[in-house]
Amino acid sequence: MTVSAPIPFTVIGGFLGAGKTTLLNRLLSASTERCAVLVNDFGEINVDAALIRSHDGTTMSLTNGCVCCSIGAGFLDTLARLLDDVGRFDRVVIESSGVGDPWRIAEIALVEPSLRLDGVVVLADATRIAMQCEDRHIGETIRNQFARCDVVLLSKCDLASESQRAAACAVIGAIRPDVPIEQLSALAPVHHAVFGRGRPARFRAEPVVGTVDHESDFRRWTYQRPGRFDRDRLAAAVLDLPGQLLRLKGICRVNGDDRAQVFQLVSRNWSLTPADDAAPDVAETITLAGVGTANLPSDHELDAILDRALTAAA
Repeated sequence: MTVSAPIPFTVIGGFLGAGKTTLLNRLLSASTERCAVLVNDFGEINVDAALIRSHDGTTMSLTNGCVCCSIGAGFLDTLARLLDDVGRFDRVVIESSGVGDPWRIAEIALVEPSLRLDGVVVLADATRIAMQCEDRHIGETIRNQFARCDVVLLSKCDLASESQRAAACAVIGAIRPDVPIEQLSALAPVHHAVFGRGRPARFRAEPVVGTVDHESDFRRWTYQRPGRFDRDRLAAAVLDLPGQLLRLKGICRVNGDDRAQVFQLVSRNWSLTPADDAAPDVAETITLAGVGTANLPSDHELDAILDRALTAAA
């Protein structure tokens, strides 16, 4: 009987807005391996259109032979289905929730014989990680993400000043003096930084005591409306959104643009970019998903802020 070698298992973690999906897209674009990719951030899949061959709403077949799935609530079920078809894949990659502990996902590879933990990679936004680690609402969550990772990748280094990059390295080094810190470049290949770390895990899987809920300190908000945003009103509304809102992203329509737009907000920084061809045909529809701290204002209050950005005809 032939026994298959364990499949390398990589977990990509990092706080909301650190750039996990951007990194994942870069990896998939350049990869020659067949990857099974599970995405848990916001429970959505966000993969570049050029990579997609077919999409059934939950699972994407990618042009390079990879498969990308939305984890949702059934992580173990999804992983089990992928492992049942183990011969199809060279690697399993997990994009963990931005407010979760990536090590808790990595532990699965330590107890599942068909998997081999290849590494836990955590992204950190060089422009704000030093402040985030000191934030009383989110600091503990972020520090825990570094506790048992194999490498920290500093993202957005092109946007960060020299002092911000130095502060990022200092705060991460204070949490984990032994962890390697690598700066991501927009042009340099990223495959070597993520895959093939090649070291056995230094940490052991631990039994779960009681109920583990890594998102209990955070609250989600979904904004759905027919119609379009007015760009100027949207700019004003974003300034009124509360600081407790950490991340907001989704698909919308904006006056003056024929294509659907991808809306992204991290802290006070926001952007609109044309959606790729894989985005759903939202017609005259706005759908945004947000995450904030536990003291995030009510959905009604948040809805009212963005409602002011709708066009007069909406």
